[in-house]
Amino acid sequence: MPLNLIDYASVGVDKVKIKFGRTVKISSITNSKFVVQTSAATPTLVSNPFKAINSLADYNTISRTLTLYWDKVLVSSQEYYIRVIGLLDSANEVVPEEYIKFTKQDAATPSGFSTSVVPVIEEILVEDNSILTEAYSSYQIIAKNPEFYIDSVEPKNGSFYIANDNNDGRVTITFNARPASNFLSTKYFKAQRKKIQKSPSRWENVETVTQMHSWKPEIYIDFPSLIDATPSYYTGNKDYFEKGYKYRITVSKDIGI
Repeated sequence: MPLNLIDYASVGVDKVKIKFGRTVKISSITNSKFVVQTSAATPTLVSNPFKAINSLADYNTISRTLTLYWDKVLVSSQEYYIRVIGLLDSANEVVPEEYIKFTKQDAATPSGFSTSVVPVIEEILVEDNSILTEAYSSYQIIAKNPEFYIDSVEPKNGSFYIANDNNDGRVTITFNARPASNFLSTKYFKAQRKKIQKSPSRWENVETVTQMHSWKPEIYIDFPSLIDATPSYYTGNKDYFEKGYKYRITVSKDIGI
């Protein structure tokens, strides 16, 4: 079954939140891809409706949620469309257009909008098996357990040039609720790295230690120190991330509460 581009959306007086139902290419998230117009037979375009998008700050790659900030005041009681046009998916293919329909409503409280998501045309699902496998996909986590999701990660997803000793080799994944303890293994939290070079390189597994906070919904992925015969984990004055390598952690779709 095709995946919708827009899973859901909410429109407020100061911002718009859009949760994508599929992975989109971050570099394609630009202001020109979000067109605001009236729903009339002869629509009127709203020029530069949103403030400049900072994809690193405004787009959460884990939850695939984008926040757009209004830069224009809209007309009360007018019905509008936010058309999402020309975004690229993980396979670098153009995603068919979808749009959000809403009506501006003046109210005593600042939540005076009603919204609905209407797909314009059917989509064709492009599966990029070179990047993700079925067992390791953040989309699958949200799809299978809609009330259980990743809230944040540290360092932030997509961070560049982190220090070799960043946080003593610890990556923190914060969920909205504590996952069951039986998921604390490399079977469900898979750490990998690959060399950054012009020629193709393969991801290689990294033997990490997975732990959970005693009461917070935080999972800790501890990377091994680099040069020690017996690796150290979460220890000061050690290097954990090697220069010239790209690191990632994939999370199994089977994790739950």
